[in-house]
Amino acid sequence: MNKNAIQWLYTELPRLVAQGVLTPDADARLRAHYGPVEPARPARLAVIIFGVLGALLIGAGIMLVLAHNWEDLSRPVRAGLSFLPLVLAQGLTAWAMFNRPQSLAWREGVGALLFLMIGASISLVAQTYNISGDLPRFLLTWALLGLPVVYLLGAIVPALLYLWCITEWACHLRFEDGFAAGYWPLAALVLPLLASWLRAGRYATRPTLLLWALCLSVTVAAGVTVERVLPGLWIMLYAGLFALLFLAGEFWFNEAEGFWSRPLRHFGAAGVLVLMFMLTFEWPWKEIGWHYWWGERFQHPGWYALPDAVLGSLIPVAAIVLLGMTVRRKTPLGLLFGLAPVLAVLGYALASMTEEYAPSAGLFDLYLLVAGLWLLLTGIKINKQGQMNVGLLTVTALIVARFFDTDLSFLLRGLIFIGLGIAFLVANLVMLRRKGAGHEQA
Repeated sequence: MNKNAIQWLYTELPRLVAQGVLTPDADARLRAHYGPVEPARPARLAVIIFGVLGALLIGAGIMLVLAHNWEDLSRPVRAGLSFLPLVLAQGLTAWAMFNRPQSLAWREGVGALLFLMIGASISLVAQTYNISGDLPRFLLTWALLGLPVVYLLGAIVPALLYLWCITEWACHLRFEDGFAAGYWPLAALVLPLLASWLRAGRYATRPTLLLWALCLSVTVAAGVTVERVLPGLWIMLYAGLFALLFLAGEFWFNEAEGFWSRPLRHFGAAGVLVLMFMLTFEWPWKEIGWHYWWGERFQHPGWYALPDAVLGSLIPVAAIVLLGMTVRRKTPLGLLFGLAPVLAVLGYALASMTEEYAPSAGLFDLYLLVAGLWLLLTGIKINKQGQMNVGLLTVTALIVARFFDTDLSFLLRGLIFIGLGIAFLVANLVMLRRKGAGHEQA
C-alpha cells in the first residue's frame, strides 16, 4: 500500500474504533503491520527547486557575460567562447556525478544547466558562422543532443525540456506545412526512463510530473501530427485519447490519493468533459466525413496521410478494449468516461450520413446531462466535494451554452443563473457540514 493510502487509513482508524467497527487491538495490529509513515520532507523539495533556479541563473549569467562586446570579437574567439558554456556545464555535471551521485538536487540542477547550454552553444555557433537553418531543425537537434543528459542523470527537468523541444518542433513543422509524425517515435524515447521510475515508485514525484507533461504533450501532438485528410477525424482521435488516458489511470494508478498524484485519470476526465461540451455545438459537425474527403486537394505524398489512419484507428480501438475490461470490472466511473470514443464514432457516423448536426450534437447534450447529474448525485452520496462540483459545473455549462442557442428573455436567463448559483452554494454548504460532522464523530 502506498504512503498516501496508509496516511488515509490512519486518519480513519480512530473513527472506526469509536464506532465499534474495529477493536483497539485491531487498530494497534494494523499500525504495527504498516509501520510509521515517513513525514514529507518539504526541505528536500525546496533544495531541488532552488538548485534548478540557481542553475538557470548561472546559465543566464554566462550568456550575458558572453554577450558583452560579442560583435567586437574575432570569429575564432567567438567560436571558442560558443563552446565555453557547454564545457563549463559538462565539467560541473562530471563533478556532481562523481562527488554527489545520490543528490537529486545536484542532478536536477546540473541537468537543467547542461541541457540549456547545449541549445545555447548550437545557436552561438550557428550565429558565428552564419549557418543557415530554421527553428524546427534547431529544436530537433537540441532535443536529440540533450536526450543523453536525461538518461545520464535520471533527472526530471531535462526530461521536461526534451518533451518541450519535440512538442515545439512538431508544432512549428506543422505550421510550416511539414510532416510532424516523427514526434511519436521521439516521444517514445522517454518511455524506458518513465518505466524505470514507475518500477522504483509508481506514485513518486518524478514519474508523476513526467506523466503530467506527457499528457499535455501528446494532446498537443495529436492535433498537429495528423494531416486532416479526412475532415472531422480529430473528433474520434481525441475522444479515444482522453478516454484511453482516463482508463489507463483507473487500471494502473487507482491507489493514488490526491489530485496531482493521478495525472492520467484527471487529465483524461477533464479532456473528455471539455471535448464532449465542444461537440454539443454546431461547428464541429460541419463538412465532415467522406463527402468532404480531401484526397484531391491533398498536396503531399499519399503516405503523409498514414498518421491519420494509424492514430485515428489505434487510439480509439485501444480505448474501447480498455472499456471492455472496465465493463467486466463493473466500475461506473470508468464506464462513464470510457464511452467517449464509442459516442464519438456514433456521432461522426450520424453527421457523415445525414449531413445534419442536430442528431450528433443532441447525442452529446444528452451525454453531458447524464454525466453531470451522475457525478453530482454520486459525489453527494459518497461525500466527495470535488466530484460533486465537477458534476454541478458540467450541468451548469450545458445549460448556459443552450441559453445562448435559444431566444430567451434576459429576465428568465437571470433567474436561472441565480438558481444555479444558489444550487452551487447550497450543495457545497451541505457537503461542508457533512464533512464537519464526520470529523466531530471521529
